[in-house]
Amino acid sequence: MSTAELPSLPNGFEYRLDLRHHVTPRLLKDEPIHRWFWFPHSFSPHLIDEILKECPLPQDSNILDPFVGAGTTVLRARQLGLQAVGADLSPLSIFVSRVKLSRLDKKLLREYLRYVLDYTPAKEFPSLPKRLKKAFTLEEMAQVIGLRQRIGTLPQPTADFFLLALLRVQQRASRAVPNGGWFRWVEKEDQSEQIASWFEQQCLLQIADLSCLPDVPIRVFADDARRLEQIEKKFDLVITSPPYPNRHDYSRIFHIELLSLGLDEPAVKQFRRESIRSHVEAAVPALDTSACTTPPTLQKVLNNLPSKTDPRIAPMLQGYFEDMYLTLKALSHHLKVGALCAFVVGNVRHAGIMVPVDEILRDVGEQAGYDFDGAWVARLRGNSAQQMGRFGRKPARESVVFLRKC
Repeated sequence: MSTAELPSLPNGFEYRLDLRHHVTPRLLKDEPIHRWFWFPHSFSPHLIDEILKECPLPQDSNILDPFVGAGTTVLRARQLGLQAVGADLSPLSIFVSRVKLSRLDKKLLREYLRYVLDYTPAKEFPSLPKRLKKAFTLEEMAQVIGLRQRIGTLPQPTADFFLLALLRVQQRASRAVPNGGWFRWVEKEDQSEQIASWFEQQCLLQIADLSCLPDVPIRVFADDARRLEQIEKKFDLVITSPPYPNRHDYSRIFHIELLSLGLDEPAVKQFRRESIRSHVEAAVPALDTSACTTPPTLQKVLNNLPSKTDPRIAPMLQGYFEDMYLTLKALSHHLKVGALCAFVVGNVRHAGIMVPVDEILRDVGEQAGYDFDGAWVARLRGNSAQQMGRFGRKPARESVVFLRKC
């Protein structure tokens, strides 16, 4: 598509289609350490580099990511020698990010790997959650539990380093495959004989990726972006990507991983209800949203939703932007005057109606006391197969929205 054929943009928005691969996980898959684990809407560390070109920071600056995800922002900050803090409600996000930030000795890890590989497959595991039993054959589970038991005898953070490798192996073997905002069950032959080999390969890849990173303060902890109760510092820059309001529920997409980390079904359900209202099962937080009014850009979407639309969609969208308002208000207490927030967001489509998330976030930001500092439209992506099948193809923007604290 030539520049002349591109859809027109709102004031303050500009095309940066040279960044189209930077707002997806595509480049992560070849990036050392970052490639150990990623989420469906992860962005690449190269996007952070581009943002820092526009907003250069002195080395004593602090970066914050309140939706730390797979740890891209905090890991890149460490690689660049910058201080950073990451927070997330997801136990999986906290686990993955902390492992990526671990400073471990390669030689010692190779010795531990030989020790772990000298494991014995488990013979009994009666207390496994039903979904784990469905995702793996008994023979596969015997291998996984045997490795898990051996890993459990190692000191931390070494044990978590190997546990992350095992989670990647489980993803490869699992019959629960992420599919949009859910997962689907697929048929697979028993792969128990490959488990140990796959685990060794993943561990060797992770060990090879390790390098001597600058020893700068990096913290990652569990916290709600709408509250941010554990943060004490003032920050110069926020780089983050909240969940998109596309009904994708990460507690379901990564249900197997959460169970493998030791959460039981009630804990997974609690995480689902406490998460940002990007899906229909999230609950209303016990926070005051009375100061947040519906911007015209959102009201137009709500008015245009067809009468037959799933009745849960409108409250979800309303709640999502209330949560973005709460997040921006919580952030404002921890930002220096003039600090820049870069939000990677994707527009979505419900019942054929496009939701301009980037424009609505701009308006919510101004309502929360920020100045709109422009937006990069990095990508025009397709809609879900269901939306395209029923309503035709309509490109949805994936953008980086810049908001500056007044």
